[in-house]
Amino acid sequence: MKVKLSNIFWGVIFILGGLVLLANQLNWIDFNLFSSNTWVYVFLAAGFLFLLGYFLSGLRQWGLLFPALVLASIGLTLWMSDRDLTGSYLGMPILLACAIPFFVGFFQDRKSWGLLIPAWVLSILAFITLAADKAGGNLVGAIFLYAVSLPFLIVFLMNRSRWWALIPAWTTFILGSITILSGLVDGNLIGALFLYSVALPFLVVYLLDRSRRWALIPAVAIAFIGTIPLLDSFINGDWLGVVVMLLFSALFLFVFFRWHDAWWSLIPAGIFASIAVTALLDIYVPHGQFYTQGISTAILLCGFGITFGILWLLRQNRPTSWAGVPALALLFAAVLAVFLGNNSNLFWPIALLAAGLILVVYSLLRRRPTDKV
Repeated sequence: MKVKLSNIFWGVIFILGGLVLLANQLNWIDFNLFSSNTWVYVFLAAGFLFLLGYFLSGLRQWGLLFPALVLASIGLTLWMSDRDLTGSYLGMPILLACAIPFFVGFFQDRKSWGLLIPAWVLSILAFITLAADKAGGNLVGAIFLYAVSLPFLIVFLMNRSRWWALIPAWTTFILGSITILSGLVDGNLIGALFLYSVALPFLVVYLLDRSRRWALIPAVAIAFIGTIPLLDSFINGDWLGVVVMLLFSALFLFVFFRWHDAWWSLIPAGIFASIAVTALLDIYVPHGQFYTQGISTAILLCGFGITFGILWLLRQNRPTSWAGVPALALLFAAVLAVFLGNNSNLFWPIALLAAGLILVVYSLLRRRPTDKV
């Protein structure tokens, strides 16, 4: 009976709304002739009808509170504006109208804790409008971001398995701090601070549960990237590239020595270190009669070759017996680069031919395991 009464009610509302819109299209009534005071009562009446529909449909249908409260808040805002009330606080009724249904939904079902996040954010926005005209823009933005971080922190503290909540909690908190510091601190420092803040929650996730090794990857990678703008404030010119390459090399070396099965990390570590050494030589030894482009290329390729050579030497404890082939190929390419000198247009064709020959010879000379009888 209650469902039937609710359906009849909404059917009548839709019919009346359709008739009013049709009358406006046929010029039987003209909305433009309505005064602002008339619209106040129209919106308040519409909000009351939706509120009545909410009670008729059952209190569990809290979504119906959105049109009821929003329409009523529009009417209230028009009433305030019609009485020459001005200021940012005029947006407060609509924001609270959007927040209240989320609170109602949560109190009806306490397991729906996710509803508290938009409810809290909208409530904070509503009360911020009271001070927006007097407080500075940076301060208002910081207060809002701090407020947004709070519910995510509560979500994590209530259930530590929801570690993901630390990321938005910490990030929005740091963004709030950056908003305050933006006019006082160097931009590079702010960029580094933000990236460090993004990296920290991932580090916390790993420290809380050491089995989540994956969390170290974004934590360290983002922290290293955050170091780049910080270094730019102290290191200029080509040295910045050298230091960045060495930092990335150190990162992968740490992974290599920390976990036995992460032998692959030695490859990017060696590549970054080789690039850093080559760039460092280019800074101190300018190209001339002795130090040519060919020698520079040879040093880079030699570094790559040594990297794979080290992996090949570790073949007893790691599955890296294959690394001997690229090691020999790269060392041969390094020697070839020295002889070719600045004739770089001949390097890659000859290097590819040499690599192909090495693969063929290696395949022919490789011992095959004898079949067991």
